[in-house]
Amino acid sequence: MRLLLLAASCALPLAAGVAGAAPAVPASTTDRLGEFLRRPQYESLTLSPRGDYLAARVPLDDRTVLVVVRRSDMQIAAQLDPGKDGFVDSETWVSDTRLFASTSVRWGTRDQPYSLGVLRSLDVDNSKGRAFAGNVIDALVDDPERMLISDCRKVTIKECWTRVVRVSKDGAGKREEIVDAPIPNADFLADRKGTVRFSWAWETDDRQQVYLLRGEDWTQINDETVSGVEVLPVGTSYDGRYGYLWSERKQGPDVIERIDLASGERSVVASDPDSDPQRLVWSFDGHEPIGAVYGGLRPKTRFFDASHPHAALTADMETAFPGEFARVTSATRDGRSAVVTVSSPREPDRYYLLDTASGDLKLLAKRRPWLTAAQMAPTRAIELKNRDGVVLRGWLTAPTKSPAAPLPLVVMPHGGPFDIQDDWGYDDEVQMLATRGYAVLRVNFRGSGGRGRDFVESGHRQWGAKMIDDLNDATRWAIADAGVDAERICLWGASYGGYAALMAAAREPDLYRCAIGFAGPYDLPTMHRWGDVQRSRWGRAYLDRTLGDDMAELRRQSPTAHAAKIKADLMLVQGMRDERVSPEHLRMMKRALEEAGKPYEGYFPSQETHGFYGEKSKRQYYERVLGFLDKHLR
Repeated sequence: MRLLLLAASCALPLAAGVAGAAPAVPASTTDRLGEFLRRPQYESLTLSPRGDYLAARVPLDDRTVLVVVRRSDMQIAAQLDPGKDGFVDSETWVSDTRLFASTSVRWGTRDQPYSLGVLRSLDVDNSKGRAFAGNVIDALVDDPERMLISDCRKVTIKECWTRVVRVSKDGAGKREEIVDAPIPNADFLADRKGTVRFSWAWETDDRQQVYLLRGEDWTQINDETVSGVEVLPVGTSYDGRYGYLWSERKQGPDVIERIDLASGERSVVASDPDSDPQRLVWSFDGHEPIGAVYGGLRPKTRFFDASHPHAALTADMETAFPGEFARVTSATRDGRSAVVTVSSPREPDRYYLLDTASGDLKLLAKRRPWLTAAQMAPTRAIELKNRDGVVLRGWLTAPTKSPAAPLPLVVMPHGGPFDIQDDWGYDDEVQMLATRGYAVLRVNFRGSGGRGRDFVESGHRQWGAKMIDDLNDATRWAIADAGVDAERICLWGASYGGYAALMAAAREPDLYRCAIGFAGPYDLPTMHRWGDVQRSRWGRAYLDRTLGDDMAELRRQSPTAHAAKIKADLMLVQGMRDERVSPEHLRMMKRALEEAGKPYEGYFPSQETHGFYGEKSKRQYYERVLGFLDKHLR
């Protein structure tokens, strides 16, 4: 069957129907920065299990509300408003007529919202049930009354012995205890009938343990201290015979395995010699994974079984949107209707309603309709060899109408750094720069995710060494092969990216004209003394393994030790309530620069944390960044 794209005859009127929602068109068409900072019209769009309703999160000036719309007349039927400075973060349909929502709220003078740790219910008749604590293991959408949650059966020092409990969806009535976890702080996965199958957790030494439940007994199927890899349960087959595992390998990319739940026998059902799976593809009813997404500029699905009834229609969706990626993100219980989300590097997500019987595909809504592909710059996948002969991959985004002269370049190292990657999708900051006339380079240096455990571990204890070599080698590649101006190159990054921006400028003083560091851990020994990572045994084990504990070597790999070498003009940015990367790093970097007689610009809002959440501070931040880049690269 081929999909038929129809006019937007069922477009949602949500934004216009919610008090305080933003109009579809920005107030000022000349405020380009404002268009990128403008809140989306919708943050999510999901179908109810029977298909009578759509739910959407709608961001307003001072809150995010959850709205339920009847499909019969496309009118708002119910709304959950968390109040001023409250935010609905996620929603889950737990029956044909009820949703659960998790919420967060801003406290005191901080701009960052914090989770309340409870679930709030909303019925389609606009009634609200009582809130209750617990993590939903399985909503059991085929059961109108009950669902599975996990809670703590016993709390010890810094540990929670979890268990699975079957509870009423209205939060009332007797709780039925199902099974206890085999280890503390464990997660669970159940099959479509609500039978618990897997449990897993990371111990205090940051090593994973995974168990399979057979009858009443837990059987260990992975011990990272022995296997050297992590194995994550991700789903089960519709018939309940098999489970699916996202499995690391000691060398090479991750694979998807199928495990026989009776015998424990495992076999690989999806793999790629060059990259990890990017995500799973699910059956339209959401009950079982049917494939995995791989690929570069245009993701491509590989199905576990090409004869699965939803495989052909999923493939048709990919064909219907060339240069983009379409995926089912929610569907009805019978699989007849589905919400299809379409993504690309040139446009924020669009939502379509798919009739799986007829193939009709109708536009429902666009997250941010004022940002269109025609306005944005194209992104292309790149490959290069670093000085050690390792192939690096990344993304280059450049203005569509490039002038004859070489382009100025902004190099954007990602944060993390480990097991994080720059990917194919839309990015506001990238397009903010590219539509302003800058080329943008993002590279997945050693330590990045997407290419297996060994590639991640090749960056361990190399924060300021090989990882920075990769960044500088990619910049030189852009000069030689991408038509950028060698005299007009700046770095801009946040968290590890902020550290990398300053460290790269110190390692290669003549390569960069300027650098912007946002919340960078500029003094690596301080990572062991300040910040929230080192406060837990797990965090300390992680730091020892990935960063190292040789304080002299960490000092040598710190920008604070090399401030006098930096020639690039600098801008430092920090939220002064940051608990992940303590402002102590900023104070030490400022002191080192001042002792070296090196000037810098700065922006340090007192109410922000690790990332900016307030509208005013975000606006000021980007205005200062763009002004700084314009001053040094124009």
